[in-house]
Amino acid sequence: MRIFALELNNDLKGIDKRKEYIEGLISRLPSPDLVVLPELALCSYMASQQIWNYADDCGKMTSKWATGMAKKYHVYLGVGYLDKEKDDFYNRYMIAGPDGVYGTVSKSEGESAVFKRGDFGSSIDTPFGRVGVAICFDSRRKHFYENVKNEELSLILFPHGAPADPNKPEVEHQENDERCMLYTEAFEVPVVYVNSTGSLEYMPGMMGSMMEKHGFRMNGMSRIYAKNAKNIETDIPEAIGAEISLIPHKRVRDIRFHGEDILPGNWLFKKLILGPDTRAGIRSYEANHLIYQETKQ
Repeated sequence: MRIFALELNNDLKGIDKRKEYIEGLISRLPSPDLVVLPELALCSYMASQQIWNYADDCGKMTSKWATGMAKKYHVYLGVGYLDKEKDDFYNRYMIAGPDGVYGTVSKSEGESAVFKRGDFGSSIDTPFGRVGVAICFDSRRKHFYENVKNEELSLILFPHGAPADPNKPEVEHQENDERCMLYTEAFEVPVVYVNSTGSLEYMPGMMGSMMEKHGFRMNGMSRIYAKNAKNIETDIPEAIGAEISLIPHKRVRDIRFHGEDILPGNWLFKKLILGPDTRAGIRSYEANHLIYQETKQ
């Protein structure tokens, strides 16, 4: 299977413009079978409630567009988007093909001020096998592993909108490699890590202030992790391609977690910044998401 990850420019705004941009890239890919887009690819990654202006209605628009792209270019397509269902907003990822949508996954531990959180599923059955999908932060958490550890998978996707310090690329590379290789070795299937590039916009809370102070941005660093993969060279800066054999596998070894996290991380950061930010975000979401929708009616 010829798989391409597209490292999208997050600074490009507007769903119609982004659709045109994405289609332009897909149209130039050399004989793709599967195209993997980042987290929130259709609307661009935003970590504030401003993103609610770009919400789909139960995936209707995204389904139509993704299926249309799949038919037109004879590909399978993975796409991240913001969805509104009933009274809540969800960070979702869809896999579609020429014959329709095969399924969606919702981010379980999404940005707490922006998305509904919950204990959501983590895999999608497709014509090329069952695919495990962990959106950004979920790929670090034990919840995803527990959801898929007894499943027979053909592929794992980690679509991201992940900011990091551009002055410490070696740290970002090391953490990405360690996390993705743990899954590649445990399941003996390819892992596709795809992240956007571009500026980090306003993010509420202490974590947002910290990232702004240190100049965090999305640095891409997308990669396809697979044994015996044959790299596919293109003249498209956003495209990372590889030809891979997808063979369904059950897990062959355990992954050891550090509490709920796949990597040890910084205990003080989790306790003093991430924890309070998450709780404050949940309060903000509950206070504002219904009010926002009332103002739009």
